[in-house]
Amino acid sequence: MGRLSVVIALSALAALAAPADAALLRNGSFTAVANGMPKGWRLEAWARDLSTVRVEPAADGSGAVQIVNLEPNDARICQTIAVAAGAEYRISARVKTENVGLATAGALIAIEPRIADSTDVKGSQDWQYLEVRARSDERTSWEVCLRLGSYANLNTGAAWFSDVRVDLLTGPSAPTEPSRPAAAAARFVEALLRAPWTQALLPLAAGVVLAFGLGIFGRRGR
Repeated sequence: MGRLSVVIALSALAALAAPADAALLRNGSFTAVANGMPKGWRLEAWARDLSTVRVEPAADGSGAVQIVNLEPNDARICQTIAVAAGAEYRISARVKTENVGLATAGALIAIEPRIADSTDVKGSQDWQYLEVRARSDERTSWEVCLRLGSYANLNTGAAWFSDVRVDLLTGPSAPTEPSRPAAAAARFVEALLRAPWTQALLPLAAGVVLAFGLGIFGRRGR
């Protein structure tokens, strides 16, 4: 096996072993938690002592973040993401609410500073999909916020957010729509890589390929 082939094989193995969700947004499924807050996110509010935030684990290993406004408030968890000038993005999430006031802003996705908002969800609603699309200007970063209430629109109640995503739609390195066979193959590979036995074998396979590339096995017979 040639050295170039070994390098290519190792690169492929490294790519396969890389996290599948290494993307524009971190911890959008709220699987990583520290001190009661989802990692990568921070709490902001008009009055922090009027709201609580906690992460509720789900049966599939993901989670949902709950924001409760005990008194009228504008509370949100936010994450800074990098954006490219002139690119268009879609920010999406699943949202449900309980006893959110009907007179002011409810649960929504906000792109800050004052760039765009999704529609808001009020009252008591089961899980539903929300999204907001926006094109960046000359800025290099946005604040993605999951929000209950808004500027001068303080509200009460509870809101849950899950499955938060940021997708590049148009602009630098925008993804192309894969063909159906390619999409099916990608889904198969993704499922295969998530299997526990695959995760255990990948480092071993990489070690074997590296050993061949360095000639370790061939040297034993000399």
